[in-house]
Amino acid sequence: MRKFIIFIAIAFCTSTLALASEQFDKLLTQFEASSGSQQVAIANQLMKTLNDEQFTDELYQFSTTTTPVDSIKQQVWYWSTEYYYDKQDYSRALQMGKKALPLCRGKEIEADCLNVLALSCFRMSRFQEAATFAKQCYALDEKSGDPDVMSSSLNTLAGIYLGANQPLEAEKYILKAINLAKKVDNPARMSVLQGKASEVYHALVNDEKALEHINIACDIEKKLGRDDMLMVRNAQKASVLIGLKRYKEAEALLKNVIPFMRKVGDKLSLGISCNKMGKALLAQGRNREAIPYYREAAKIFVESGDISNEMHSRRGLYESLWTLNPDSAKMELDRFDLLKDSLYSNANAETLARYNAEFGIDELQKENEHRKHITSYVVLGAVAVALLLALLVWWLMRRRMRVREEALLATINALRNEKPESTPSTVTELTEQDEQLLQQVVASVKKGMENSNVNIETIASEVCLSRSQLNRRIKSITGVTTQQYVNRVRLEQARELLANESLQVSEVAYHCGFDDVASFSRAFRRTFGVSPSQHRNSSK
Repeated sequence: MRKFIIFIAIAFCTSTLALASEQFDKLLTQFEASSGSQQVAIANQLMKTLNDEQFTDELYQFSTTTTPVDSIKQQVWYWSTEYYYDKQDYSRALQMGKKALPLCRGKEIEADCLNVLALSCFRMSRFQEAATFAKQCYALDEKSGDPDVMSSSLNTLAGIYLGANQPLEAEKYILKAINLAKKVDNPARMSVLQGKASEVYHALVNDEKALEHINIACDIEKKLGRDDMLMVRNAQKASVLIGLKRYKEAEALLKNVIPFMRKVGDKLSLGISCNKMGKALLAQGRNREAIPYYREAAKIFVESGDISNEMHSRRGLYESLWTLNPDSAKMELDRFDLLKDSLYSNANAETLARYNAEFGIDELQKENEHRKHITSYVVLGAVAVALLLALLVWWLMRRRMRVREEALLATINALRNEKPESTPSTVTELTEQDEQLLQQVVASVKKGMENSNVNIETIASEVCLSRSQLNRRIKSITGVTTQQYVNRVRLEQARELLANESLQVSEVAYHCGFDDVASFSRAFRRTFGVSPSQHRNSSK
């Protein structure tokens, strides 16, 4: 009875979310087709839908007389991009993001829009396009000089190059990101970066180093008390354990991760985790148990259009079914070939050469030809001869795959042994005068927030320095400008105030010197990776 009630509850929640998504789609279509006061009214309905789903922290509303049409379109299209990306509808997110981008150019929101576009392209395996958007985003962040947001953009670039199977390029970006992140106190960001570093070294077949990075990430999440993110890190750790041939440990982790991902509805993480579970079971010779996990993953990636991850699912199904049902195995191999052809239209030649190396496409194609011969022998009734031929082909295929893998590993090791670039020097310890100055600045910022007047000139006056002198001192101590340091102090204060549930998000924004909730929400999400409301809910 209890299971039945849980099933009904899950079905109800799923149908409710589907209805909300359909309502949003319908309103957006109406918005595109309307103009004037009708378009403004529909825009307000769209923003109310987002607010009702707790996607925004405050109800944004537009005025027919005072809000420019381009500003309305910019906000509607940008938030639609965020909405569809959050729903894992990457194609729609990309479509809306490309509409929003021209209206975001030259504005504070431009970097956020570029970032979502990069991530959407990445999820669709459009790596060149993803890298283009991500590099534009990083160029804007680099101009700001903020090491925290720069590390975030570099993490995105590392993920894109890793997805395109270029881990050596990804390594450069992730190491630079980690060095930048050490300059600021943002453990949530460091956890993400350490997790990505683990994935990079796993791809470089250096699983001992990968394990060091993922253990750091897991320790951070435990200290932060973020059980949901700890599950994500455990899924990453399972990959490393599989690489170290510690299959039972990986299986044990994934047995906790997979039900959690199903419960919270994180389809992307669920699909990746199912692929990993299939791999762990397959490595233990438990082919039949691996099949349902690979099938669940394949279904998820078909729905989301994630070609790269679906290829892993099809490869796993092919290997799992080969000894159990050769005909079904051949169907999975055919699907794999179709996906490979699709990748040729989405990626460059160098990327595809690397995909060929990883997946052994040449061997799979040759095996497919042999499989046709086997079928003909079966038709002719020479069952015994066909079986012997199949065993011989399997042995030759395995042998060729080992030779190819050994050559690939030799290349990677040779590249890894090249002399690495020098890393930036670490920040020196603060002197007593430095600490005293920072304390004075923080006190002045908090005093200014109480009076709704956070002003750099006032702060400089209170610490008995000119604005330029203050900026030089802050830059030498923290590595960021005075304005960036002040903004970080305000956001840290906001994070503390959000613990007080009696305060509305808008009140927290105004307490911390932000003129409007939208700017506050974007700054908070950019710094901490979650919206103010999501942070408040996760802290309960």
